[in-house]
Amino acid sequence: MAKLVIFDSEGRREVALKSFNKVGRLPQNDVQILDRIVSKEHAVIEHSQAEGFVISDLGSLNGTYVNRTRIAGKQVLRDGDEISLGNTRCMFLRDNDMTNAGQVVDVSEGALQSHIRSAVEVTDRFLPEKEIPEEKQVREDYEKLRVTYEMQKDFRPDLELEEVLQKILERTFEFLNCDRGAILMKQENGEMKPQVYKMKKKEDKLVISSTLVNHVKAEKKGVLSSDAQIDNRFKEAKSMIMQGIRSSMAAPILHQDELLGCIVIDSSVAVNAYSEKDLQLLTNIGTQTARFITNVTMGKKIKDDALTRERFSKLMSPDLAELVVSGKLSVEKGGQNRVATVLFADIRGFTSMSENMKAADVLQMLNEYFELMVEIAFKHEGTVDKFVGDEIMVLWGAPVSHEDDAARAVRAAVDMQRALVEFNQVRESEGQRPIQIGIGLNTGELVAGYIGSTRTMSYSVIGDVVNTAARLCSAAKAGQVIVSQNTFGKLNQEFECIQLEDILAKGKSKPLKVYNVVGYKYVGEVDKTTPFMLDTKTIS
Repeated sequence: MAKLVIFDSEGRREVALKSFNKVGRLPQNDVQILDRIVSKEHAVIEHSQAEGFVISDLGSLNGTYVNRTRIAGKQVLRDGDEISLGNTRCMFLRDNDMTNAGQVVDVSEGALQSHIRSAVEVTDRFLPEKEIPEEKQVREDYEKLRVTYEMQKDFRPDLELEEVLQKILERTFEFLNCDRGAILMKQENGEMKPQVYKMKKKEDKLVISSTLVNHVKAEKKGVLSSDAQIDNRFKEAKSMIMQGIRSSMAAPILHQDELLGCIVIDSSVAVNAYSEKDLQLLTNIGTQTARFITNVTMGKKIKDDALTRERFSKLMSPDLAELVVSGKLSVEKGGQNRVATVLFADIRGFTSMSENMKAADVLQMLNEYFELMVEIAFKHEGTVDKFVGDEIMVLWGAPVSHEDDAARAVRAAVDMQRALVEFNQVRESEGQRPIQIGIGLNTGELVAGYIGSTRTMSYSVIGDVVNTAARLCSAAKAGQVIVSQNTFGKLNQEFECIQLEDILAKGKSKPLKVYNVVGYKYVGEVDKTTPFMLDTKTIS
């Protein structure tokens, strides 16, 4: 089954191709590509008995490119062809992508016997001119340079590993006389697993000698062999009745003496179809492949780290974000049960305030206010969950936990109220209305994880703990920091708290015991005054 592999900002996806496929931005297309530069109906990929799959542009503004060349009219597609539409890259695969390579390529010795004829060391250095012993060495060095130059033309750092491997096989078939070829990658368990393959003729199976592969793994050398294919009807009796004789070569893919995989090719022309010069050439290809794999892996890590850093720097303090990027802190996908403290804060009288303001002024006010709130949240190592209108939601305990998460959250709440005093002094001096906020906090067990669709996900928390914190925020008056009994029970003597009247929150069958945190107590040399306090209604 032919496929179109699409690489976009969301990752990699595959679309099975039918006999007729319209490609474009609109959802009614057979292949939808969400790219604003792609036309509504951009191109067509169709199959004909005479030519196979062909692609044609539908008069799009930005054109359709195959292997970086803009097409005019119809273009026949080959295995591994790169198709560019707008900012989106695709790859055409005809039956042989990495998803089914393991089913088509068989690494075994069941019906194959191999005789290792010669081996070649991997050499990746060029001798100084004065040390070159003979012309043969010059020719070998030239071949290394030629392979590097020719393969480098196909390589770009933004390519996916699968694309790189497929292009390497395409080039190998140009350099050497091959009937079949495959690239195997070493897995964590040490097994060599086929990733991509190519065959001149469509066959049910590509059988690779495990003797050949094991020799490459053990010796880390390129090897040349003669393979005898045995009639399957007699293999239990180890019959030597031949179905065919072929030549095979395998070369290691080495990076600093670390075996990443191997590249294997064969020819059915004759038992001596390949020479040691051919083996040296394949070994050079393997060396260049190792460089490409390393570059792709490194480039992907840099890109992933940058995206991770950008994503988490918006949610948590820069120090914590850097720990996540470095792997010292783990943020797992999927739901996790966590004990966390949730803080909600919103502006009192925001609706009436914004009615008499221009939209641009409201936006500027919110941005300045949120800038202050986020800075304080990050100072206390909280995670910003979301902004909803004039409301901000901050977490402590997810995705990063501390023993004193509840205390950290309350410190942040107190500091938020204190910071607004100075913030409002500036606003009032400029003739603007002051901002007053109410804050509610609750602590308990919730579920934390990635929430959203397959294309857009964000880290958040759900549970009754969240709903209760929101109810407390709604009940808080301007200047109040209201905490639940659960949060209060986790605080030390650091805060001055006053018990308020129980609150009957929406959705709760029993009233909630709540406390107003009016500030810090005096601890050490730190000034713990509470100029933000506006209301401390207590129980007598």
